Amino acid sequence: MSRVSNSALTNRNYLIYLIGSTISLHGLWVYRVALGWYAWQLSQSELWVGIVAATQFAPAVFFGPIFGVLADRLDRRRAAIFINSLSVLNMLALGFLTALGQMDITLLAGLSLMQGFLDSAHTPVRMSIVPNLVMRIQLQNAIAISSVSFNMSRFVGPALAGIIISGFGVATAFVINGISYLALILAMVIIRLNPSPTAGRPRKHPWVELLEGARYIVNHQAIRSLLVVSALASVFGRGALEMLPVFSDSVFKGGASALAILTSAVGAGAVASGLALSRGSGWLNLRIIQTSLMLVGCLVVALGAFSSFIVAIVIVTLLGVTLSLCGIGAQILIQTLVEDEVRGRVSSFWGIIAFGGTSLGSLLVGAAAHFGGLQNAVIAVGVTCTAMTVFTSVRQTRREDGVF
Repeated sequence: MSRVSNSALTNRNYLIYLIGSTISLHGLWVYRVALGWYAWQLSQSELWVGIVAATQFAPAVFFGPIFGVLADRLDRRRAAIFINSLSVLNMLALGFLTALGQMDITLLAGLSLMQGFLDSAHTPVRMSIVPNLVMRIQLQNAIAISSVSFNMSRFVGPALAGIIISGFGVATAFVINGISYLALILAMVIIRLNPSPTAGRPRKHPWVELLEGARYIVNHQAIRSLLVVSALASVFGRGALEMLPVFSDSVFKGGASALAILTSAVGAGAVASGLALSRGSGWLNLRIIQTSLMLVGCLVVALGAFSSFIVAIVIVTLLGVTLSLCGIGAQILIQTLVEDEVRGRVSSFWGIIAFGGTSLGSLLVGAAAHFGGLQNAVIAVGVTCTAMTVFTSVRQTRREDGVF
């Protein structure tokens, strides 16, 4: 029997999926930069920027567990094709209404909320597809490579967004994102997933399965701890980064070009983390992720404290490194630990935390900035992030030592 390579890139199905996903992700980041910038243009309000950012992720909080149950019950390939087809239509509607001058901030928030709903439905499906494409020996490498792809698009996408917005306008950026979904749809049509070991088993009532997924997480100490870390990183780290459109314009006076540079810098740092993890993650553990999260808090404080654009580029690049280590690292450890029978449900709870936390964080930071000033709000968020990470780390250490 030939030895199976631990490189996921040798897997044809995974490689096809990776290409389609990477094209789609570039469109996603063009959309996200354009959305934040357009929200600021329409409203000139930090609060509205926070609200629009929140609409992208809020549906994951309320519907994520339901979508997780469905991801464990439905054909994941067909579900991905259906959801991404709806995303194409939503993006085209957003682009055409913008081009026709029929857009205001409330309609923008509504269409962003619709896309957030679709993305939250796709998250547990997307996270469950990769483990069904590769052999188990290739899983960690596949997750790391997928994360590199995601963060490479975070680096390239904003740069493309700056060019597109400046040269052609935000409407074009929205349409380009809609077209980019077609690459992922085509990939999903071509690939075939490995049969799930739980296929054909009798299913319980959806609500029973949902509660089983929640109980599985509560009883699995390692996964539970990783989800706590992910929550803190999303609320306090990524929530602060959702204010980059405001920083770019009101603090650095650089407009859409400054926003594209800062967002690309975040992506560059994240790519560095992803590449390191793709080379092997035997050194990765919860303590390293917690230490990285403490650094996230310190860097967020620095982002609020300094008004230099050059310094901000360095800070957000380091935030990309540390936040990516938290996010990718937690994903790798969770996907390695979780049983396939509950993978969709656990992935949906991860989605609630990763995307819902960002939604909550952006809303909190936006509201605090509206009433107390942007930089003061960001400093407070950073201090809170570090303090809560230290508290949870000490609490876990004492629990492991039997103190409580």
